[in-house]
Amino acid sequence: MCQQRWVLPGDQSVRAVLPPGDGTSARNLRGAIVTALVFDPLKDARHKTARAARDCADWRAHKELEGLSPRSLDDYEWTVAKLLRLFPEKAIGEFTDGDLSHFLHTFPPGSRRVRRAAAMSFFKWAYMTRRIPENPLDFVAKPKRPAQAVHAIFTEAEQALLEGLPRTDGALFAILFGAGLRKGEARRLRVEHINLDRAELIVYQGKGSKDRVIPLTRRAVQAVAELVLWEALRPGDHPWYSKPGGGGISRLTPIGEGSFHRWYERCIEAAGVRYLNPHSTRHTYATRLRQLGLDLDHLQILLGHASVKTTSDLYVHTTVGDVARKLEEIGV
Repeated sequence: MCQQRWVLPGDQSVRAVLPPGDGTSARNLRGAIVTALVFDPLKDARHKTARAARDCADWRAHKELEGLSPRSLDDYEWTVAKLLRLFPEKAIGEFTDGDLSHFLHTFPPGSRRVRRAAAMSFFKWAYMTRRIPENPLDFVAKPKRPAQAVHAIFTEAEQALLEGLPRTDGALFAILFGAGLRKGEARRLRVEHINLDRAELIVYQGKGSKDRVIPLTRRAVQAVAELVLWEALRPGDHPWYSKPGGGGISRLTPIGEGSFHRWYERCIEAAGVRYLNPHSTRHTYATRLRQLGLDLDHLQILLGHASVKTTSDLYVHTTVGDVARKLEEIGV
């Protein structure tokens, strides 16, 4: 047996005992460790030895009592943990606007607004609880909001091809296009969450742990009815299926994220349409409804957005053709 020592980003040392060989196992294991730290940064617990560590823990408890979702809690703590690792010797009252400016510069320009918001929550809480006399972030420049990219949507012909896939797959795409579900919402959906009599679908624990009710389109109602009939689905079944171990179809547990992507890519190829990521079905849903005249505030409710600005900026794509049709309608 040989022992290798790797120094990973952030001066974190990891020891691993590996069998002798050509080094492939070592490279694979090193990659897995780096991936774990990158995608689950809180496993790097060095911030817990910083002088402001107790303040960070108290702040997280405060945000949890406020009802912040677990995902948002982790994201907020990740930001502040990085700040504490950058300045481990500083008490919470010793951070300056200069420190925080340099801290924000460690992030790519596109993510600085989000990281500033998380740090602002920490120092705003510290000021509110009289831990600091003033908020140093009040003196730090606000990063400019990056220009929003225009997301592509499926054409009506592409949507028809995807919904026209044989039986189960076509019906599942009809649900995506007819309800505007996020990927995670689709994966967790169960038959009992759909009321065909009222043509409604209930999303439980959507983004931000929020529930919402979505009126289904006629095509989506038809698709669900056919799916339940074809597959003899029970109330607790998940419409999206998986094949654990390569065996028979299972709907008892939510389909995994990787399995969902493989299903999606296979359907895109079978339909012969260009590849757009799964979230594009949601963009397509919102844009179609807007083109049919649905108000933005109504779309906001259907999509589960906290702000109508998110709806207008990210999910509604008006084209020159749309403007031309509108001008024709009003006789200009």
